[in-house]
Amino acid sequence: MGALPWAVAFGLALAAAPQTVPAAFDEAGRQARCELASIGDTRSGLAIRLIHTACNFIAIDSGLLNASNRRYHLCLLQHLPGAQSDLAASRIASACRTTYPP
Repeated sequence: MGALPWAVAFGLALAAAPQTVPAAFDEAGRQARCELASIGDTRSGLAIRLIHTACNFIAIDSGLLNASNRRYHLCLLQHLPGAQSDLAASRIASACRTTYPP
């Protein structure tokens, strides 16, 4: 297994970041940084929505995730950046869900 791509490493770092006051501002900043690091040249609207959702769960709602859900969202962040079509994004999301079922 090779090195984790930077988006996944970034997601892991976000999830491990300590909570500070004001937490809401910090959480929104973490989510925004995750999206900036992940969206890049992605053209698929579906991929962008899935990246937004994954960043939300990793950066903000990380306490609600079990290990499989966390791996699923990290899988999305690893494989969706650069997706050019909704079909590709859908297949990536399906593969991530099959690999990391709830």
